[in-house]
This record gives sequence, structure tokens and C-alpha cells, in this order.
Amino acid sequence: MSDAVTIPEEYIPIVDGLLWKKILQEGSGDSPTKKSNVNVHYVGTLFTTGEKFDSSRDRSAPFNFKLGVGQVIKGWDEGVKTMKIGETAELVCHPDYGYGASGSPPKIPGNSYLKFEVELLGFQESADNPTAKLALANKKKEQGNTDFKAGENTKASLAYKEGADLLKDMSDATEEQQKESQQLRAALLSNLAAAYLKIKENAKAAEACQTALTIQPENVKVIYRLSQAYLGLSEFEEAKKIAQTGLEVAPGDATFTSLLSVINAKQAAFKKQQQAAYSKMFS
Repeated sequence: MSDAVTIPEEYIPIVDGLLWKKILQEGSGDSPTKKSNVNVHYVGTLFTTGEKFDSSRDRSAPFNFKLGVGQVIKGWDEGVKTMKIGETAELVCHPDYGYGASGSPPKIPGNSYLKFEVELLGFQESADNPTAKLALANKKKEQGNTDFKAGENTKASLAYKEGADLLKDMSDATEEQQKESQQLRAALLSNLAAAYLKIKENAKAAEACQTALTIQPENVKVIYRLSQAYLGLSEFEEAKKIAQTGLEVAPGDATFTSLLSVINAKQAAFKKQQQAAYSKMFS
């Protein structure tokens, strides 16, 4: 038996008499579900003494685990599923929801109440069949669209990438599901490129576009974004080549003719800048 420990009132019971929680920083969005792959930072201390016994922050390495399948103590399985992305909370665990009567020697004595400061960095929901993968990928697309419209371009890129990655292997899918997944993956990759362009990750944007074009070679949005990515990388000739391809797919399209003008102007300015730099070097 563990000695009785008084839990301060600011801690809210999650499992009566066994697990308590206090939110330090509010998060947003959904909470992880069972079998989600969860990514957290944490600091673990003995509740009664405050002595630290473990910390992912000290290792500068977030901790990953699958939620609700017994990979971690019960206090984590039950507590983390109540959190939202970006949330930081303290979880106080009764010994039965920690390491029990045996503890975890040498740092955690038997029958110890534990306190964990946990930050939920992100999670990937489980999808182990084609139907689940398609449903989750669509959810990630919607999440990314919401973040993109709000100007949260880094968050959007993470959602789009997670969605696209889910659809990499659809070997067990029906022919109809294969077709749907290809269309959805191309859309996710196109959106991913748009998000990367916003945060100046031009090389990653180009890679996303190139993958999308293996699925839909004549997707004009993707061609346009690929040209933009090469322009951002100052690869002017490649940017012009891709823009010309866009005009072949969509003859007379004003967006490509305008883009070509921008590329030519930036290339001329770049050459002028280089010439000025060379002149200074040898003057």
C-alpha cells in the first residue's frame, strides 16, 4: 500500500483517485485516439519530493510511443489522450497508474506518486487499411487547408505531408481506392508545395511538385508551383523551362506568360548583381 498523498485542488481528476491533470499551456485541434503514434516532450519527477528521474528535454529528443496499447504506464495512456497539440500539462499518477509497488529502481521507489510535465508536440493517427488511410488522408487535407487559410503555413505543411505519406503504400486497395488515393495524393502534394513556397522551403516544394507530376503530369497548378520553386532557388533556366512546359499544357495561359516575365526580370537583376560583385572584387 502507498501512503496517502494529498493532491492540490488545481489538479483535475482524470481517473478518480488514480490520475490528475493540470493544464499549463492550452493546445488546439483534436486529441489523439487509441493507437495514434504520439510525439511528446516530458519531465518526470517524484511528486512528493520534486526529484527529477527522467527528461526527454535533457536529451533534446522527443519521445514517441503508440497510445493505448500498453507501451507506457497507464497514467500516460489515459492522460495524453485528453491533450491537444501544443498543450503542456502536468499529470500526477497514483502508483497503480505509474510503476506500482515495485517502482523502477534505482530512481523510482516502490509505491511512488509521479508527476510528469508533458508537452504534446503532435501525433499521427493509426491507419492500417486502405479505407482508414483514405479517411485519415482526407482529414489531414482538411486540417492543412484550415491551417493554410489561417496563415499557419508550417502547420499546414506538416498536415499535408502526413496525408501524402499515408497514401504511399496502397497495395491492398481496390482499383477504385487506388484511383481515389492517387488523386488525393496529388492534391496533397500540390498543397504541400504551396505551403513550402510560403515558408521559402523551395527545394522541398520542388520535390513535392516532382512527385505530384509523376501522378498527374499535366497538372497546371503543380507545374506553376514547380517553376516558382526553381525561381526561388535562383535556377532561372529550369524555372523558364518548366513555365514553357506549362504553356504547352495550357496554351496562352496568362499566369505562365506573367511568370516568364518575372523570371526574366529576376534573372537579369541577378546577373547585374553578380557583375557588380565581380567588378568590386577586381577593381
